[in-house]
Amino acid sequence: STQHKDKYDNSTVKKSIKRKRNETSANIIDKSLSQLSISQSTSKKQKMENNEIEQVITNGTSETKHSKSKKETKHKNDSSYIPDYLKVSNRIFKKMLISSLEGAKEIVKGLNSKDKINYIRQYAYLIHRLFYVQLQETQWKYYYEIGIQENIWCGRVSKKWAAMNSMNYTYGRSKTLIIQRLKTIQRQLQQASQALQQFGNQPLPQCLSEMNPPLDFEKISVMVTAVVRKGQHKLKQQFEHNKKMLKLDSTDHLFVKNVYDLKPNKQQIRSIRNIWKAIQNKKQMEEQIEILKHRIHSNCLPPAFNILDYTLDKIDKILTRSKPSSTNDNDNKQQTILNARRLKKIGRFKYDMLELSIAAGEDKVRYYDKIAKKEKKKLLMITNKFKKNNSDSDLFKQLMAAIEAREKHMIERANYITQQKMKSFFDEAPASQNDTMDTDGVGAN
Repeated sequence: STQHKDKYDNSTVKKSIKRKRNETSANIIDKSLSQLSISQSTSKKQKMENNEIEQVITNGTSETKHSKSKKETKHKNDSSYIPDYLKVSNRIFKKMLISSLEGAKEIVKGLNSKDKINYIRQYAYLIHRLFYVQLQETQWKYYYEIGIQENIWCGRVSKKWAAMNSMNYTYGRSKTLIIQRLKTIQRQLQQASQALQQFGNQPLPQCLSEMNPPLDFEKISVMVTAVVRKGQHKLKQQFEHNKKMLKLDSTDHLFVKNVYDLKPNKQQIRSIRNIWKAIQNKKQMEEQIEILKHRIHSNCLPPAFNILDYTLDKIDKILTRSKPSSTNDNDNKQQTILNARRLKKIGRFKYDMLELSIAAGEDKVRYYDKIAKKEKKKLLMITNKFKKNNSDSDLFKQLMAAIEAREKHMIERANYITQQKMKSFFDEAPASQNDTMDTDGVGAN
């Protein structure tokens, strides 16, 4: 249970620092990513530092080589959501600690040597390792439980068949694989717990044991735990997304199977597939429209738009290099006005490009909607034609109900994916830079 796991987490972490200080019951901080936001200063230098920290916390270290192995790729995808506490710079690591707890700045001031920081780094890594394996255990236990309770294990069709029916070609994992993975995780969990306890039982390095005043290890434990939990927040979200997608994809496969189990004829199958393809295309286009609308609203344009800022690169350099004349204020004012007008027009052009893309996308949505309606009418005509020659009208009702159920599920699945992408966009998109923009223009970030 969750309470048992929290108790286990706390006891394991506390054991590692028991010999350093007689502890009172320290509460492990478990705040959300937004509550542990590092962005506290408005100065330009502070913003740059905060952006570096957020990049480390939300995206981990990105310097990983491409892996050919699917297993290694999956592991690296998980790792990309986690900061590497042994590799981030001392400056960033200290900032992470300071942002973890109110009043932490005074404690971090005492970590004024490389040896002291490295010791805390190692401690953070070991706690991360334990919590990471626990997250994996929760995820794989879910896969096992949903397999036992709802018989959702794994499903697969050919990629060609999946494309024809506008579906994902595979989902889930086999029961054998899940059981093997859970056994591996149990070993890893034991190893991670033992490593943390062994670390706590080792003598303190001299640089820490001789500190005056003594280092508050109870607070250090709380700070490091908060940093680790914050670093794993995005990974936890990804695990929850994987659970949801397993349900959605398995249900989608089931709905497609239900339609084909009713033995539609070739003409019906052709119309059914055309309807599903039109719905898929429509939802994908609606997703892109939502993203473009958000880009306008958040003043965060696609990076490709930056090329517009360099199309007149030579004249830009000349205008920037030209020094204002002290003898003619009117000329200087006119030059300033023209420069501002030029930048404003570039911004307006970017905005108009997005508006045109949205309008074209909305027109395409209407086109796909017409296709779906046309194919539905055709399907009804075919069905009614065969009804006259077949007394089993219930079978045709079941077929239409099965098709409609699959359509509704396609829309539900697509809406969820769009919602998740928009959330990710809000998390990852850089803040709009108002100092380089005016209200009539749109800047690319």
